[in-house]
Formats: sequence, C-alpha cells, structure tokens
Amino acid sequence: MTTKDWIYLGITVASYLLAIIAGVYARNKSKINTTTKAGQALDVLGKLATNAVHEAEYIGGSGQEKREFASEIIKQALSWFGIKGVTPNEVNGAIEKAVNAMNLANQDVKQTEPEVTKAEPEIAENVPEKDIVQPAKDVTVNGN
Repeated sequence: MTTKDWIYLGITVASYLLAIIAGVYARNKSKINTTTKAGQALDVLGKLATNAVHEAEYIGGSGQEKREFASEIIKQALSWFGIKGVTPNEVNGAIEKAVNAMNLANQDVKQTEPEVTKAEPEIAENVPEKDIVQPAKDVTVNGN
C-alpha cells in the first residue's frame, strides 16, 4: 500500500467514527436535554428559595409561618415559569439551604462590624507659644 492509500483509509475510518459518534449523540440527545433542563430547574429553584427566604425574613412571623410563606412563593413562581415536577421535599431542601446560607452570611456580617465604644473625647493640652508655626515675614517671590 502506498502513502496515498493509507491516507484514504484513515479518512474512511475517521468518517465512520464520526458517523457512529453522531448516531450515539442523536440517540441520547433527549436524555442529555432532560438532564440539562433538570439542572436549570434546580438552579431556578435555588434562586427562588433564596429570594423567598429573604422576603419571609423581612416580613417576619414564627419559623413555621416563614417556611409556609416561602414555600407558597416558590410554588407560585415555579408554576408561573412553567416548571413542573418539583417535589415538596426539593422545595423544603432549597428553603433549608437558603436559610443556612442567610444565617451564615448574617454571622459573618455581625462579626466584622466594628464595636462602638464611647470614649471620652480627648482634650488637647495648651501648646507652648514657641511650638506654634508662625507665618514667614519679608518673603520675596521671584526676586520681588
């Protein structure tokens, strides 16, 4: 076989491999898209939970009331976005994760705030006359 024949053989084999890979991708494309959409739905769920938990914290109430309020906000938003198949356990898990993240963020903020101490204002002592800077006399500028 000549070099030209080897090149043709390589091109033929590469073409068959490319066709096989394309076939496998086309066959599993629906699975890949489902996985991607599920990941996107969970990302949206996490963002909704974070916003809902912050809103529930702002409104106030007992812990159970806040949880129910956040859960209701999340369910309404998911239906508005057209995301179906999210279980109540996933919603509760997202709420727990958002609450824990908010509590950790609040602890970090509280620890880094400077402590305010009421100190007596310092009263300056009288400065001796010789230490006070006096304006210069008889100064000439540019020879004038």
